[in-house]
Amino acid sequence: MITIRDLHKYYNGDHLFKGVNLDVEKGEVVALIGPSGSGKSSLLRCINGLEVFQQGKITVDRLVLHHVKGPKPDREYLNASREVRLRVGMVFQQFNLFPHMTVLENIIEAPVHVLGEDKQTATEHGLALLRRINLEKKIRSYPGELSGGEQQRVAIVRALAMKPRAMLFDEPTSSLDPEMVGEVLSVIKDLVSEGMTTVIATHEMDFARRLSDKVVVFDHGDIIEIDAPERIFTNPKVERTKSFLSRVLNR
Repeated sequence: MITIRDLHKYYNGDHLFKGVNLDVEKGEVVALIGPSGSGKSSLLRCINGLEVFQQGKITVDRLVLHHVKGPKPDREYLNASREVRLRVGMVFQQFNLFPHMTVLENIIEAPVHVLGEDKQTATEHGLALLRRINLEKKIRSYPGELSGGEQQRVAIVRALAMKPRAMLFDEPTSSLDPEMVGEVLSVIKDLVSEGMTTVIATHEMDFARRLSDKVVVFDHGDIIEIDAPERIFTNPKVERTKSFLSRVLNR
């Protein structure tokens, strides 16, 4: 579903990615872990065409995002990145809901205006998705009237309303109070159980251990270790992985 080859990316002259390679198979769940600022979010944004890179290529569902040589991406890259975002949903740390729209309006906006669905079809699909997460009673509420957990669940539904072939999650619980984390992870667990190709950058180590097919450990823009979750969490090969896990698991 997703392949990354020899990915290099610079931020203001700093070399973040130095030849990253990664494969994500269809239906696979891949957890990205590592210290804050290690490149997890940037990798997701490159996969979704939201950020350009300076060397290498990313293939998403047979669509190719190539590196950008100049200061601006060319038409080929822009066309490919738009198509990628139609096929791959992304949920961010911040909920990014439109504050002036109701829950239902947030959900049907893109299907109607981007996919060209008629409003009734989009509404029926949106309501069905909201019922799955027990928020159908909030259809007329505005984001400011929802809890953080409810807003993030609506953000997930908004992405699902586009009928994506894969989902990217960028620290989806990091902005939530601890008691709200479980309700958001529950929605993601349901997606995973249905076979949705999923890449999630997360600090939720229990989620990464129990539900991912493989864990990718980042440090300073490099992938330092990739393995099955049990091997990563019980017998990591790299000393930097050991020290990171020791710190986050013993908090």
